[in-house]
Amino acid sequence: MLPAWLSFIIVIAIVMVLSKYELGIILSLGAIGFAILAGTNILQSLINVLTDPSILVLMVIVALIPILGGLMEESGLMMEMIQKMRVSKKTSLMMMPALFGLLPVPGGALMSAPIVDHIGSEEDINKKVSINVWFRHMLILIYPLSSSLIVASVLTTINLYILVIALLPSLIVMWFIGYYIMVQKVTPFSEQGERDLKRAFHNLLPIIIAPIIDFIGRTFFNFAVPELFLLVGLIFSIWLASRFGNMSLLSVKDISKRMKIWRFPFIIFSMFLFLEVFILSGAPEEIASINLSVFLFILIGFFLGFATGRIQLPISILVPIYLVQYTVLTMSILDFVFIYTSIFLGYLITPIHPCVAYSTEYFKTNFKEVVKILGKPTFLSFIILIGVYWGVFLFI
Repeated sequence: MLPAWLSFIIVIAIVMVLSKYELGIILSLGAIGFAILAGTNILQSLINVLTDPSILVLMVIVALIPILGGLMEESGLMMEMIQKMRVSKKTSLMMMPALFGLLPVPGGALMSAPIVDHIGSEEDINKKVSINVWFRHMLILIYPLSSSLIVASVLTTINLYILVIALLPSLIVMWFIGYYIMVQKVTPFSEQGERDLKRAFHNLLPIIIAPIIDFIGRTFFNFAVPELFLLVGLIFSIWLASRFGNMSLLSVKDISKRMKIWRFPFIIFSMFLFLEVFILSGAPEEIASINLSVFLFILIGFFLGFATGRIQLPISILVPIYLVQYTVLTMSILDFVFIYTSIFLGYLITPIHPCVAYSTEYFKTNFKEVVKILGKPTFLSFIILIGVYWGVFLFI
């Protein structure tokens, strides 16, 4: 039997190498391997996961989210909403990928890439890839239906909507940086056609109704499993999207098959199984004894985001270590913002991130050329993040 910390390092290194493959399978195998190396009871870990109602509800939630995205896509509600907004060229280049980013569908970057290509037809292809990738993920940073944010809320025990508000400054700064570096000098065009904001808002309702129901439920009712509010909201959102888009129940079944929705709850299951093994092994205590500073958490977060092309996995690793090291039950909101944003930036720029790979392939270029542009807002944002951290650190 190896020391828990050494077992963790070996397993997480293998997981990072294989993370571009089916994450649910890789994490499940990693959890089993971790349990064997560290001498941890894998059966107890499995029981802990399968008897936790919050995890079970979360698994259902992440299965429903891509169904909502698929309905919005196939019904044409999302495209019609965008068309009815009738905004300027610069705004279009930023908002179109951002709105499509709210649809959690596999290969979603390929949905917004043709629109960015058409709007910015005279722009450099590497700039178009960078715009598509960067702005596609801006609203995801604070979107309450983002699985990464939902998981982060569960792990940190911080209210989901407090996290949304806390991450707003990161969104604003990153959006401004992206605009200044990639969009500011884009030649404007005169927009033609009639704007219909009423119709645009009508089509937006299925996307925003679930977070509204969830927010009201969490605010005014005290349930042992608050995730139930989001589940109810998602069911209503799916019903609304199918009604607005004239989609039948058969369409929901077809979308579920096409998107292989079983993959999403399986990832949640495998992630929490790995987390249970991680906690029971004693690895958090051993690693926490090193006494990592928040600054190191930030650096490690960026590295893990880049190395895995994921957000949930780095969060599920770093949060337990943080909680053990600082002997707290709830993570500091300020520390969360620094660490989560760092992971997010690493995730944005890695070549194993599917959106980066798909966009690069669509525009027929290569990562080496893309990163020359995409790296500018990413590393400038990271430098500002570090600067703000040290500024806060010095004055607190």
